[in-house]
Amino acid sequence: MTVRKKGYKKLTNAQKKLNKEIREEMRKEGILHPIKPRLNRTKFAKEVVAEFRENLGSFGDLEYIHAAIRWMTPSMGKSSKIKVTAEEVGVLKVLKIAVEIKKFEAEIKANGDSKYKYMDLYEKVVAPIRNL
Repeated sequence: MTVRKKGYKKLTNAQKKLNKEIREEMRKEGILHPIKPRLNRTKFAKEVVAEFRENLGSFGDLEYIHAAIRWMTPSMGKSSKIKVTAEEVGVLKVLKIAVEIKKFEAEIKANGDSKYKYMDLYEKVVAPIRNL
């Protein structure tokens, strides 16, 4: 005798249509958020990089970058029960890479060297963090 898992029945087309109509009505009434258009990530990335280079390319603008990081990581320093979003993980990876680059360069200087290969930096610091 085989035991079957209790599964849910698939919705009929009539039920799907009714659910869709209810969602549309709730959106009109403002109960549900409107549907957001999808973000074209490639276009967004190109625009942001160009705008950043034009407006915030110097070291004097680090306070703005620090403020942006604080806004993108609102769960920092709060209860550990707060769920960390994918966006926050991306920002936290950037912070981790910055810390590890500083450690890497300090280690290079401690060994008496002043130069290193970018591929060494990438393999030892950047790649492991990007692949988390």
